[in-house]
Amino acid sequence: MQHQQVDWNMSSEPQLITDLEIHRPSVVRRATTATNIESPDSLPLGIKVTGGPKLRAAGLTGQGVRVAVIDSGVDKDHPGFNGCVKKQTWFRGGTDLSKDDHGTHVAGTIHLMAPDAEIYDYRVFGETGSVSVTEAVSKSIMAAVADGCHVVNMSLGGPMPDASIHSAVQFAHSKGVYLVCAAGNEGDNNPLTNENSWPANHSECISIAAVKKEDDLPVARFSNSNDEVDYAGIGVEVVSFKAGKGHGYQEMSGTSMACPHVCGFIAALLTVPENRGGNLREILTRQYVIDIGTPGTDRMTGVGFVTNLTKSELNDLLPDVKPDPSCVVL
Repeated sequence: MQHQQVDWNMSSEPQLITDLEIHRPSVVRRATTATNIESPDSLPLGIKVTGGPKLRAAGLTGQGVRVAVIDSGVDKDHPGFNGCVKKQTWFRGGTDLSKDDHGTHVAGTIHLMAPDAEIYDYRVFGETGSVSVTEAVSKSIMAAVADGCHVVNMSLGGPMPDASIHSAVQFAHSKGVYLVCAAGNEGDNNPLTNENSWPANHSECISIAAVKKEDDLPVARFSNSNDEVDYAGIGVEVVSFKAGKGHGYQEMSGTSMACPHVCGFIAALLTVPENRGGNLREILTRQYVIDIGTPGTDRMTGVGFVTNLTKSELNDLLPDVKPDPSCVVL
């Protein structure tokens, strides 16, 4: 399969990206010794504590579900995807995916959570392009709706809302598409302060904070806090696919990594057609959330951590974790 390069009179010169424009949240990358993480026995811990194996055992694998990944492009040739990257629409380019590796890592987590879901890759980052990143995002949301995607992952954001993106978000939401967004990495570990990122802060989107793989799932210090945070997912030392020659795996940390855990979980739930187009937030909150942090809904983790594990099952996994305090988000 060849990706579709959208012809917007692509410029040979890089576009100027301003501080107010949509950007990928900064993440920390680190090498990993993990191998064969697609094997049911070797799935990353983040996938396990989010309930990936339990979802698979229940037949909730994302079969028949289309997931849009609006990001920096996906390395479809990574063998871990097993042919599940079905369509690529690139609005920007000019950067090798081995350097623009964010989207492959994000898509890998979604695939590990929902291995039978179809990945639709919309590239909005890259050195070249005749449309801005912000315009590429709005066009990608509209394209995802036209392509019949059921859920959209946006591990990206900007400090100000954009009218064209919000219009696209509203349209997608009106069509029953779920939009899952990274809450942002500008947090100061203070629940009383506001750190805002759009499109995550739009009410139509599901905003995901990041927590660590430790007892009681503490919030990552970089994770944004505000009244629009809906849920939390694993966002520290996340192992997923590495783009480029040799492929393999790597670790990344950021709300960018928490977002696809929840997006993949939603894709798995949408295996059941009755869950599509309905009040998924109500289903998640009622059946698939463990309250963490401050009791009740709070500004750092929203309703709580998304998983289909019981508290006891979760605790059985977490005590074996030995976190590395040197892993921080810049």
